[in-house]
Amino acid sequence: MRQHSLRLRRWWHARRTHPAPLDALLRDDCPGAAAQFSDVEIVSVDIETTGLEAATADMLSVGWVIIRDGRVDLDSAGNYLVKPNAGVGNSASVHGLTDTMVGAGMDWTDVLDRIIERLRGRVLLVHHAGLDKALLDRLCRQRYGIPLLVPVIDTLALEHRRQRRRHHVDSNRSLRLGDLRDAYRLPRYNAHDCLLDAIATAELLLAMVAHNDGSQKTRLGDLLQ
Repeated sequence: MRQHSLRLRRWWHARRTHPAPLDALLRDDCPGAAAQFSDVEIVSVDIETTGLEAATADMLSVGWVIIRDGRVDLDSAGNYLVKPNAGVGNSASVHGLTDTMVGAGMDWTDVLDRIIERLRGRVLLVHHAGLDKALLDRLCRQRYGIPLLVPVIDTLALEHRRQRRRHHVDSNRSLRLGDLRDAYRLPRYNAHDCLLDAIATAELLLAMVAHNDGSQKTRLGDLLQ
């Protein structure tokens, strides 16, 4: 979504009253495309789900960490278990979350409110917006009646664009988070832990920025989905 269109939609929806977290997000300004990377606060979010279809999957856990001043601020990290509408099913073999574990989790509406609070005045960072951002859009529509109107950086899409610009798209090369971290010489973390994956995505973005023009020359618009 282009920045002008995003700002216009936020302004339009801010004319109406929404629940407190969303109302505050819509009325607060969002960073513009011309902002320098190091001046923008970015919330790296990862979500473990019951499936890979954003239209039907339930959240099971959410983790986030904030990039500020061009660094990963570990003091800002947070993660929550989320109680799904049904059982975890076969997804347990991927992330290791059981029905008993998530049964003690929070209601998804409360967790969504907390995500919205963190995103106020900030940019959302995910690895594969086609799942995480699409899921958040769906849940925001259910809870608030509108999608999640925030600027988005997608490290998967960003790497794909970088390869296209260099006319070197390798269809056999994996763009999974762990494999991209290997390509940028970052250490491996255990996959499918939402907080570790949020931190891993944040570190990947910093490596990608450093590998290109560096944080002093990179503008937010260079990174947006």
